[in-house]
Amino acid sequence: MNFLKWVYSGLVVSAIIVIVGVIGQGKLSVSQASADDEQRPVHMDIQKVQRNFSLVEFDLSKKAHLLRKTRLEHYIAQAKQADLRGWKFKRDEFVERAENILNHHLTQYANDVSQDAETYTAQAI
Repeated sequence: MNFLKWVYSGLVVSAIIVIVGVIGQGKLSVSQASADDEQRPVHMDIQKVQRNFSLVEFDLSKKAHLLRKTRLEHYIAQAKQADLRGWKFKRDEFVERAENILNHHLTQYANDVSQDAETYTAQAI
């Protein structure tokens, strides 16, 4: 008799979980995005990073530039998703990471250009 109670309880709990999963599909899940979300404006920080990202040049023949560009695209997409879900802390974290990568890329690019200029000047003399 005790065994039948355990089986019955297990079946009832499993049925409740299945029913809640079927009925609550899309309503309880925060990971799903809808078509309306694409048209919703994103946070100003994300727009600023996207604008700066569009102005930066990447030499995709260099592995480091390709990696930075890929990481930037990933973090911007993650920031957008976090913004759509209302996760302000995560959004800010991803925006900060993207800004750090952009700043690093621009610093490295400036260093490379100055080294090339020094090399060119030394060769010209």
